[in-house]
Amino acid sequence: MLRWITQNWQLKLISLAIAVFLWALVVGQENAEVTVKMPVVVSGLPADMVVANQVASEVELRLYGPQSLVRQVATRPQAKQLDLTGMGTGEHTFQVVPEDLNLPPGVEVVRISPARLRVQLARRYSRKAAVRPVIKGNPAPGCEVSEVVFKPAEVTVSGLQAELTDLDWIWTVPLEVTGMKKTTTLKANLRPPDGRAIRLNPSTVQAVIHIRPRPAAPAAAEEK
Repeated sequence: MLRWITQNWQLKLISLAIAVFLWALVVGQENAEVTVKMPVVVSGLPADMVVANQVASEVELRLYGPQSLVRQVATRPQAKQLDLTGMGTGEHTFQVVPEDLNLPPGVEVVRISPARLRVQLARRYSRKAAVRPVIKGNPAPGCEVSEVVFKPAEVTVSGLQAELTDLDWIWTVPLEVTGMKKTTTLKANLRPPDGRAIRLNPSTVQAVIHIRPRPAAPAAAEEK
């Protein structure tokens, strides 16, 4: 036992001195109360499910403790994980507790808001929707867009049944045609409807933009 204590005693003495110094530094400094925003991350959503409610994107924490420690936590907030793996339809509640936060000794939680996170899961439904173009700009002088052909012409949309009922088509992001003189093929990204948790498959399609000469205007009738 004595040999273990005396072996490398210089290093052990230095380590003890550092530990005492850090302890004194933490204990001797003023305490502070800091608000920390902890992000919420949803993972493991089953493929046949959809989140049917608005889940809080962050949790507000009010922490109290030595200034250096609470500010250290504030600069690197830990995310709250909501793992939905294997969960069925209905409401699921996740409790946010101090033990989830992995806080350093000396830092305590004064308030958690919200302290409970609610996730409502519903069955995912699917249907087909036609792709429609949004055109931006104008072709070269004397030319016009005659038609836009998509491959595929339809995509699968999936989400809440109520949000799919009137969803007959999906718009593209604006397709730039400025200065085009001939038929051109582009990759078109699709734009899900605002305010709906819609999944698109595929999310990009091939757009063939057909350009043709603009028909000449009919000649004005000669005055009699």
